[in-house]
Amino acid sequence: MSISRQALVAHPAAPEVQQDERFLESACIDACLEAAQACASGADACLEEPAVATLRDCIRAQQNCADVCMTTARVLSRLGSATGASWRALLEACRAASALCTEQCGRHSVEYLHCRLSAEAADRSGQACAELLARY
Repeated sequence: MSISRQALVAHPAAPEVQQDERFLESACIDACLEAAQACASGADACLEEPAVATLRDCIRAQQNCADVCMTTARVLSRLGSATGASWRALLEACRAASALCTEQCGRHSVEYLHCRLSAEAADRSGQACAELLARY
């Protein structure tokens, strides 16, 4: 069991949340945190490449994905807050940022390992958001 899931289970509001929902929330938190790290590191790595100008859109997509994923993970960690429309909007935004990052980084994934890693992590976070959205 991940630390994220343990923290959600230990939260005083946890009894109000069904077990399968905690699993989906923690899986989404974990995927978003992983994507935030991979994309922040990937954007930094892109800045060091000789062809940095060709990576401009990829870098921006990674930076946006990292920020949106981190925010999503933080908000999902607040079980005491209301869910509903605000969570759906945030999950949709995260899914969209992840999809764009997956697309942009995918264009460079053969040439640059850091782009492939960012694309894969962003894809996982987008999928996790979609799975959680299906519950709301």
